[in-house]
Amino acid sequence: MQWDMRMRVKGFRRIRAIFSARAFGLLVPGLVVLGLAACAAPGGVDRADAPFRLALVALVDDPGTRASFEDSLAAKLRAANYDAVPSHGIVTDTSDFDDGGFVPRLSAAGVDGIVMMQPVALGPGASLASVRSEVSAEVYSNMQAFARHISPGGDDELVAVVHTAVYMLKGQSADLLSSGAVWLDEPPASRADGVEKLQDLIVTNMNRARPAVREYLGLPPL
Repeated sequence: MQWDMRMRVKGFRRIRAIFSARAFGLLVPGLVVLGLAACAAPGGVDRADAPFRLALVALVDDPGTRASFEDSLAAKLRAANYDAVPSHGIVTDTSDFDDGGFVPRLSAAGVDGIVMMQPVALGPGASLASVRSEVSAEVYSNMQAFARHISPGGDDELVAVVHTAVYMLKGQSADLLSSGAVWLDEPPASRADGVEKLQDLIVTNMNRARPAVREYLGLPPL
């Protein structure tokens, strides 16, 4: 099946914060997700219990594909009680995410954090090795072991791998809070079906990481 989601390879400029990672995993029939690492560093953000706005960034070359993916994922996250907005109306050109110039525009729009999603391997033979350099050794090892345990083809016979990362805006920088991946291990019925399943996995990962992230930000439990 041909997926029309051409990939960017630079992604964000990585401004890596020091954090200790926790891997969250969940099995969904026909697909597997593991590895949205939640920051458990000491301290937090001094703020009232106000909505925490997340901008969604799909790093794909086609503007229409990006807008469709961000819009539909934002709707899913809002239904799950997140304050999530598409980024395509704020930062129209994804090449702007290759440096730090995008931060003031997002901050001016009231954005507190970014959820970055980048397809790094699509089609038969997709492998978790495609995200090895983007996650901690611990998270990668856990993802690899989980995939080998539960996926029919292990960690190197998948059909789609999407790198996910969450950044917090701090002044003029975007600090990495978490990095992981979602993936499909069975061919979807259609491109739309595959996109929806990947989005559902992203939402599930965020829900699982949510308590630890809220703790890090100094927010009360839900």
